[in-house]
Amino acid sequence: YENLYQPGKEIINMYSVYYNILYSEYLTCIVYRNENVSASNVPQAAVIPAPQESLIGDLLSMDLTTPAVVSTSVQPPSVDLLASGLDSLLTTSDLPAASSSNTGLLGDIFGFTPTPVSYSPPKQLWLPSENGKGLEIMGTFSRKNGQINMDMTLKNKAMQPMSGFAIQLNKNSFGLVPSHPLQVLNPLLPTASYETSLTLATNGLVQRMEPITNLQVAIKNNIDVLYFACIVPMNVFFIEDGQMDKRVFLKTWKDIPAENEVQFTLKNVLCNTEAIVLKMSQNNVFTIAKRHVEGQDMLYQSLKLTNGNWVLNELKIQPGNPNITLSLKLLAMEVAQGVFQAYDAILHS
Repeated sequence: YENLYQPGKEIINMYSVYYNILYSEYLTCIVYRNENVSASNVPQAAVIPAPQESLIGDLLSMDLTTPAVVSTSVQPPSVDLLASGLDSLLTTSDLPAASSSNTGLLGDIFGFTPTPVSYSPPKQLWLPSENGKGLEIMGTFSRKNGQINMDMTLKNKAMQPMSGFAIQLNKNSFGLVPSHPLQVLNPLLPTASYETSLTLATNGLVQRMEPITNLQVAIKNNIDVLYFACIVPMNVFFIEDGQMDKRVFLKTWKDIPAENEVQFTLKNVLCNTEAIVLKMSQNNVFTIAKRHVEGQDMLYQSLKLTNGNWVLNELKIQPGNPNITLSLKLLAMEVAQGVFQAYDAILHS
């Protein structure tokens, strides 16, 4: 105590005391900081990821009671698809519905879905004016909204007006009859033409025709009764509920005798598999299953005719090969040629 106040040493001793105090505080801060830093750098066990081997071991030791998911990427074996190998169709996934919309963004914005456009052949000359006493008829057939339509252009090439039009169909293979009277401009003046569409029903009298879709027509007007014949394209008889269940398809394919199978070659088809599915779906031919076997796509399709007859189809498509093998299995063999012609026309449209 006395040394603190000795002459000449007061300041030195005071600085020594302050120095010792400050140095002591400094050391305390350094120790506290090092402890905090060390504590923050120590890895925490709670956030260390467990080794992958341990995780796999845990998964393997679990009692998993849910069934294993079957991989869809497994390649199907090479089999005879037209025999017992067809059973593998039951393991294939159903194809999503083919989208027929080509409106793109406009369809999304305005919220509409266009009606699929089925194939309709160009109009042909059914009745030349020299055979129709001045009446010329160009026509075709179409299927719209589940109905068969007889679309015609009537032109008056005579020197006098025509009136009093009526139509009658002879008995035919599919029982086609008019659903309503023929509507034509009355009178139809010379050089004038008129577009009309006659809806047809299939509840008329049936008579086997040759070829099977041959249709005999009588047109009456104020001049005379005129006759002509035309061929109805088979695809207008493909109805909207022709999509067969996959199991029913398989059973039906097996039940149809081998002698009721016929093959055709579709030549110079420039469509890929997806385009074929889309085009045929727009004409009520439905893809039941699709497989890829030995470098080729196999499509299995079904269609139903207005008279209730089913047709089962197989398409063999090889990438880069424009020729496609079409196999048909059906009980009504007389429609096979017409179905082939419908395929050929649709895929070349």
